[in-house]
Amino acid sequence: MFDHRKMREAAFTPEDKIKPTPTETDLVDIKTAFRQLQADRHRADYDLSWNIVGTDVENAVTLAEETFMKWRAICADDVTRHYLLSMFGANR
Repeated sequence: MFDHRKMREAAFTPEDKIKPTPTETDLVDIKTAFRQLQADRHRADYDLSWNIVGTDVENAVTLAEETFMKWRAICADDVTRHYLLSMFGANR
């Protein structure tokens, strides 16, 4: 069902790059956070040289909590819904 490549490569660019709306700014932050969280998960699973410490976990949990709070605040916005659909292959 999920094509992770489409989801990862779904592009989002604010309409006005100089002055994005608050929703657009949050959406960019969310996309960036999920990429970071996925990279951290991948590193934790496969990088045997990484000695994960408590602050690594705390930082990841904090980032995830903040990201979901932002998501809940903007999830009903049209810009957000269009971006979400683009991750499943819909055209914007």
